[in-house]
Amino acid sequence: MIKIDQSIYNRIGEIGVYIYTLSLFISKSGISIGLGFLILAFLLYLWDKRRISLTVEEKYTLVILILLPIFSLLSVGGSYSFQRALEKSYRYIGLFFIPLFLQKDKIVERVLSLFSLSIVISFINGISFYKKFKWNFNIRLISFSSNPLDEAHIMAMGSMLVLVAIIYYVKEKKWLYTLFYSITFMLSLIALVFTQGRGAWIGFVVALFIVLFFLFKSKKNFIIAMLAISLLGYGAINSKVLENNRYIKRIVSITNADATSPKIRIFLWESSIDMFKNNLPFGIGRDNAGKFALEYMEKNKKYDEMKGKWAKLELKNIAGSGNLHSMYFTSLAEEGILFFPFIGMFLFILYRQVRYCIRRERDMNYYIVVGTIGMLVAFLVGGLTENVWREIWKSNMLVFIIGLYLSRIKNIERG
Repeated sequence: MIKIDQSIYNRIGEIGVYIYTLSLFISKSGISIGLGFLILAFLLYLWDKRRISLTVEEKYTLVILILLPIFSLLSVGGSYSFQRALEKSYRYIGLFFIPLFLQKDKIVERVLSLFSLSIVISFINGISFYKKFKWNFNIRLISFSSNPLDEAHIMAMGSMLVLVAIIYYVKEKKWLYTLFYSITFMLSLIALVFTQGRGAWIGFVVALFIVLFFLFKSKKNFIIAMLAISLLGYGAINSKVLENNRYIKRIVSITNADATSPKIRIFLWESSIDMFKNNLPFGIGRDNAGKFALEYMEKNKKYDEMKGKWAKLELKNIAGSGNLHSMYFTSLAEEGILFFPFIGMFLFILYRQVRYCIRRERDMNYYIVVGTIGMLVAFLVGGLTENVWREIWKSNMLVFIIGLYLSRIKNIERG
């Protein structure tokens, strides 16, 4: 058998990670190209008879990825849902490859720079979008994706990693890096606000709370900072000066359960519970919720509860699309009892991340893992109102989050 120089497939894998990272905010095709390099490097890795050692997190995730199409096959969705589940599984295999080739600290630093550069490029492209509409900021920001909510959630997640990069480079007294990441962080916040994505805003706030908890050595200072942020937020929301501000109105509208958007979500979530109860134990299957949601709306006369012809039509269109607007309720309906270990997978990874950081020296790995904690929290909170697991921009980001975290775990093991 031909012996392969280890440096060859390591370099191919590194290139794959670089392309994947740079593409996170700007190109689905770039993600596929990066994944292609990673797969090629992995095949050469196997050819070289390199030992593969999976962490507990990887084993758990692998089991879930295997079970998802199996449950779809056994569900009422049958072969159609099985095919849909299987053909989308490729998105997640990168999280097993990224840790293999994201080893050295200098590679991690390059990845952080490319990650931030991806945000900057996305921001510039998004702002150019407003130019076409004569700077009408009532329109929600959209950049390279097809939905402002995609931009909102990935910006909420991405800003957490950039924030910890700022703190790390301040600590290291590398001021040029600090300036670059500070600018990137501000741009990501501006983009996040312009998207008007309320669920992403909530995800950002919750993730920020968690990240700051780990960044503040003094918990007294942490409490003071949280109180100050809370008071500023409360003051802004209730300020007479800002009461007509479009973004403040978006925040306040969250509490209006009678508004069209929240009411539709509530009806969709109710329908998912109905699907779960009537299709145990395997659920209705992947991408099979549309017809069941429409049946539920008809049977329970939900259209009559909507105000106006337009609202009724919107409910029908959204229900028919099968988008249940929640990762949790979608999984409950489509995967049946697999919902519980599926959600448990995320919580287990989050637990392992937190455990890693407790009483650990504040080196680069510490800050990176804290950043991935914030990113995962933003993902999970965003999943309350959006189907983040199924939507490609957000699922690509999830792969990066877990892959980056696992690379730090394996880096310690190698050390």
